[in-house]
Amino acid sequence: MTESPMSSPQVFGPYFTLVVFLIAAFAAVGREFWMARGLDKAYPLGRVALAVPIAVFGSEHLTSARSIMQAVPSWMPGKLFWTYFVGVALIAAALSFIFRVWIRLSATLLGIMFFCFVAMMDLPASIAAPHNRIAWTLAARESVFGAGAILLAITSGARKRTPGENRVAIGALYLIAFVSIFYGIEHFLHPECVPAVPLEKVTPLWIPAAHFWTVLTGIALVIGGGAMFVRQVSRQSAAALGAWVVLLVLSLYLAIMISQANIEGLNYFADTLMFGGVLLVASDAYDVPRKSRIS
Repeated sequence: MTESPMSSPQVFGPYFTLVVFLIAAFAAVGREFWMARGLDKAYPLGRVALAVPIAVFGSEHLTSARSIMQAVPSWMPGKLFWTYFVGVALIAAALSFIFRVWIRLSATLLGIMFFCFVAMMDLPASIAAPHNRIAWTLAARESVFGAGAILLAITSGARKRTPGENRVAIGALYLIAFVSIFYGIEHFLHPECVPAVPLEKVTPLWIPAAHFWTVLTGIALVIGGGAMFVRQVSRQSAAALGAWVVLLVLSLYLAIMISQANIEGLNYFADTLMFGGVLLVASDAYDVPRKSRIS
């Protein structure tokens, strides 16, 4: 008799974290989401779509620390310590985002952490293997996650932003838009892969019109990413792209995760949900006051 993957703490822990944080998010953010109007709904939804994945990743750091520590640069001492430290920090940030406690601080630190990952691991790996598309995709992914966290830090407060904050927010928006276009082009070159974040996984053939969803998402990413550079339609474009990615997560990626109840299925679900959250948060990049803000 084959042992279920869920019997392993390395699998059960992150899945359990996903369920717990989804419930907590719905309980804590539900009222804020329903009271918001129109595009203002993107902010609380984006916050949750960032919080839940980082909680899952944090749980993985705690349950699979020996495996994850191998990715820590060889020149860094205390690899196991840093693995556990990042795991605790990710879960703390997720709680901060959901319950709106010190969001500005936690999101800023999270963004800095992701950009450190890019500088210390992803960019060196990409430069060492310049023809490896996955290495560049991972560098782009971590950069986008960092930009999304910085944007969340800037957009979390009710006070008017400073000119410097607005410049940083627009810079983060442009980075997200550029990566969206890059992802879209990758979709055209590799239509067999799952949509949204173009990594290695091939879309299962039992998914109806499997390649169609990748090509369609590629078109949306190129057009939507380009439109995010245009102030007049940037907010609508980012929100629409984010909603589309979240819809993919709740349909295609959920189906894959259910059929493949292991860490890989969960990671693709969480990865893509976080990208959707970044896009939703990017809809607030320009300093447009939200009509409904629950204090």
